[in-house]
Amino acid sequence: MNHPSEPSARRLTIAEIAARAKVSPTAVSFALNGKPGISPETRDRILEVVRQSNWRPNYAAQALSMSKAGVIGVVTIRQPGQPLWSASFGGHFLAGVQAALAERGVLLILHTVDSLADESALYERWMSERRVDGVLVINPHVDDPRLRELERVGLPAVIVGDTRDRSPLACVWTDDEAAAERAVGYLAELGHTHIARIGGDLDLLHYAIRERAFMAAARRAGVRMSAETIDADAGAADAVALLADRAGNPLTAVIVEDLEFAVHLTGALISRGIRVPQDVSVLAWDDGPAATLVTPTLTSLSRDIAAYGSLAAQELLDLIGGAAPRATQGTTTDLIVRESTSTARG
Repeated sequence: MNHPSEPSARRLTIAEIAARAKVSPTAVSFALNGKPGISPETRDRILEVVRQSNWRPNYAAQALSMSKAGVIGVVTIRQPGQPLWSASFGGHFLAGVQAALAERGVLLILHTVDSLADESALYERWMSERRVDGVLVINPHVDDPRLRELERVGLPAVIVGDTRDRSPLACVWTDDEAAAERAVGYLAELGHTHIARIGGDLDLLHYAIRERAFMAAARRAGVRMSAETIDADAGAADAVALLADRAGNPLTAVIVEDLEFAVHLTGALISRGIRVPQDVSVLAWDDGPAATLVTPTLTSLSRDIAAYGSLAAQELLDLIGGAAPRATQGTTTDLIVRESTSTARG
């Protein structure tokens, strides 16, 4: 048993952490509080000392001295009959957020509301009550009142989406335009000249960005693209009926911007006697375990979503610590080729 006087039985001081990491106490303070001003290598060395010593901050003293809650918030909007988070994105993203916050001893609040207006009002209340130190804003809209409200109340925020041309707030964004180019280019190389795309709500910014990107990529590749927005409640069978009965130049490939929908669509196509990929190739956006549990396995666009969540949280912690807001690219996209795509039928 350790004697109470031994260092392993008590909380290390900032000075002791600094001595072990061979840095100044100021550098330790910056690292522990998420402030800029030290190199990533120095921050990693300090945090490694902290991990090895099982050091934990004194939350009460930290909150009193810094007027910080030690909490960040993420708000989701209820959609009747739909999950709050897609299995291929939400769980992985939140895991990355939580991992980054755990490094700093910061807690995460998940809150659910019924509308954008409710979410905007919640931000003002959180700000006035000092309930959270900042927020991650999920699924920005093309015309989003939450951004204006956050600018007005001054609550630190990082938008998870490409809002560079519409708001001065910090944001992290993904390479949707490059991903769309890669998907269309790959199918065009396989000889597909008529591609359908099943997207989502064009009021959501990421779907609107992808809509423009896919259409531009199709024009450059000389591909005819038919874009469809299909309500998830309508089901994959309705998508099959819509896509399989096209006249003229029949489609030979489908890009689906939701992995779970792509799984259901593949099964529905096969049940209608439409072979995948011999008759119709299927390509899904956002890879995940479900892509390999279906037969045929699904060709997918793949991003490191957990790393995306971790970066978003890190950017918010830096912002709370005094860094200037900035726009940061969060991920790059790979194409994982599997069994659901092949050369176009002759």
